[in-house]
Amino acid sequence: MSTTKLERSRWPQYFDAVSKRVPTMRVAVSIMGVDIGVQQEADGAALVGISYDHNDEALTIDMANASHRIVQPSEISVREEAGMLSSIEVVTSDGTKQLVELTRLPSLPGS
Repeated sequence: MSTTKLERSRWPQYFDAVSKRVPTMRVAVSIMGVDIGVQQEADGAALVGISYDHNDEALTIDMANASHRIVQPSEISVREEAGMLSSIEVVTSDGTKQLVELTRLPSLPGS
């Protein structure tokens, strides 16, 4: 398991590549801030894709029934386990942290 801080210039390409190879996964999103504590935004939603738009300066987590946008991230770190993305930690310009945790669904027998 390794954690890597991504350079801002790599954000669009990294998340485009992740979205192309992401298997069926569930996603949980938590927002952590001094003034709000820990708030659960999503838990167990089916992941559709992840993208970064440099024009809007926003990281978007697309889920089956919703989207979660993180506007003006100042820092993004990713954790990979066995070559698969397992979590994303985003620090926004106001110091709020958001944690996106990905869980791979088990394969069906014989697949």
